[in-house]
Parts: sequence; structure tokens; C-alpha cells
Amino acid sequence: MQRTIENLGAALATATALLATVGLAQLAHAQGECSGGACGTPYESGGTQCTEGECVCEGGICVAGSILIANTDMGDTYQYADDFDIDGWEDEFDNCPFAVNADQIDADGDGFGDACDNCPGYQNAAQSDADGDLLGDACDEDADNDGLVNALDSCPLIPNPGQLSDPASDDSDGDRIGNVCDPDDDNDGLLDAADPCPLLADVSDRNDDRCDRDGDDDGIPDSIDLCPLFASDDNGDGDGDQIGDACDGDLDNDGVPNLIDNCRTQPNPGQLNADRDGFGDACDPSFCFVVDSPDSGRCLNPAGRFFGRPGPDVQIAVGELYRLRIFTNRPGAPTQFAWKVVKAPAGVDAHIENPAGTVAYSSPWEFHYQ
Repeated sequence: MQRTIENLGAALATATALLATVGLAQLAHAQGECSGGACGTPYESGGTQCTEGECVCEGGICVAGSILIANTDMGDTYQYADDFDIDGWEDEFDNCPFAVNADQIDADGDGFGDACDNCPGYQNAAQSDADGDLLGDACDEDADNDGLVNALDSCPLIPNPGQLSDPASDDSDGDRIGNVCDPDDDNDGLLDAADPCPLLADVSDRNDDRCDRDGDDDGIPDSIDLCPLFASDDNGDGDGDQIGDACDGDLDNDGVPNLIDNCRTQPNPGQLNADRDGFGDACDPSFCFVVDSPDSGRCLNPAGRFFGRPGPDVQIAVGELYRLRIFTNRPGAPTQFAWKVVKAPAGVDAHIENPAGTVAYSSPWEFHYQ
């Protein structure tokens, strides 16, 4: 069934430089759109037979899509389906699969292109970012954002601002490792998780009266307090790691700090987020593909009524060509489009070439012109 998108967008012409941002966090090279062979074969990329009324039909031949580009310069085939950011590099070979960088520049040689590297001047293949501020730990002077520079911080990757007001309580054994990140707070050789009195090195009996002290004054004795240095009436331990939820920097124990975990209480080390809405697939209550990442309201719900959108807002320099983009919530459904210029600067000839037509091939939410 053909569907129509009217007034999908406008061509803009201004004297400013082209500005277009993808806005997607780089997670890992292996998480490109077609990783694992999910697409890239003729059958999956187009040519699927269907019946009249379901797709485009001409001369009695009906197809749901078609292969747009095929050659063998990279991988088995090169098609739009394999290139999420459409910069000419297949996802499996692109050092920034979600950010346009046809030049593939990687100045520090860590495997992440400068366009998506959270520390472009430092080799940081892990791309770790403990405080989630989009500045990698390798180049962030205050990696946990607790107000203390890393060189002076007793726990540089876990916030513990109390070390300034109460140094003794922050570092019980004086080893210059803060209690919130020290696996053995009393330095008695017994890890805190198994230590009946994690803050007293000379006490091995949990029933010892000295273990009944309440160092953080939260009403829970240190002997059973899973956060003995963090006042909280919540002594729960959702992931069972013997670190209370109130002070656990990784609530689901999946290796991703809470501050940047898109599912804080559901283990998802891969941080997969197919609809790009900020909620990981493991905990996302609904699926709605976000077209323009800064605006999560601009999303495509495949279960909703037919809906189409242009791509992210851009500014185009005078004389520059720009391919208008089409997204709909019906992947692969042949769609008629009609573009028109709504407004242009005075004296500028802003026009659209081939303003109307039909598209039938998507990868998966964006349609591509023949």
C-alpha cells in the first residue's frame, strides 16, 4: 500500500556553514547497524517478492525494495544497509559507525575516529567515562565529577566528596584509597564483603560489641550495614554483591557505572539501545525509534499510525547540495514523498531537484533514493 508524506521538510539555504550532527554515543566498533551479518545480502537488502497492494508494482512485477549499490571494495558488498551514518564506510570498517567521518582520521591511534572519540588526543580504547559527561576518563581531570582532581582524589572514578570534610572516615586504614573504592577498608587481608567488621582490623567476631557501632548514624549497625559510611535507611542489595544499593556505583553489577548505565538496575553490559531513546533494550518499556537524538519526542513508533519525519535539522550553505532525508515508522513499506520549499532567504534560489517520487528501500528506518 502506498502512503504519502506531505510537507515532510523544507530545503534551507543560508550563508552559514553546513551543520549536521549525528548525536549518537560511540559504544563499540562491533555495534554497527549490520554487525554480525544482519544485513548485506541481496535477499535481506531488497528484491523480496510480494503481492500487488503490498508494494510497488510495475508491469505485473512487484518488489519490496532493491539493492542500491553493490561492489566488492569493502567486505562482501557495500550498500546503504551497511552504512548507518552514510559516510561511505561500512559499519564493520568504520571507526565511527554512528558519526559521519569519511576521512576516518584517528589521530591518537586508539581505534576510534576523532569524530566520535571522547578523548581524541589520548589513546583510550575502552572509551570509559565514569561520570557520563562525554569526556573520557583518560583526559578528564575530575573523572568522577566530585570536585576533586584525579591526582588528589582517593577514589578518582567513584564520587566521594566527603574525603575533604572527614578524611579519617573516608580512608579507615590510611592507605590513601577511599573506603568507597577500597575492597579491604581495614586492611586486614579479608575483603569487606566477607569481613564481619570491615572497618576494624582486630575484630573477627560479628557479635563483638565493637561491631555494633553506627559510624554513619543511620540507625543500622556497621556489622550489618552494607553502606557503613553512607547514611541511608535503605540497606538493600539488588545485585547481591554485598554493597548496598545506596552506595553501589554499579547497581546491576554489569560493569557499567550507574552514571552512564542506560539500564541501572537491569544487567546489560552491551548497553544496546535499538531505538536510541536513552533507555537500554533490557529495560525499555516501549520502542520508538528516535530520529533526532537531541529531541527524543521525534521518534517513530512501529505500532502507531503511519508517521514520517525528515532527518535532524541542518543549515545548508549557499550553493551547497544536500540530500533530503526520509524516515517513517513503516520500514520497507513503499512510500510516496513530495518535498517543497516553504521559505528561503531573500535573493536565494533554493530549489529541490526531483521533489516528488516513491521510495521503497529502508535500512531500517531511513529510506534511500534510487
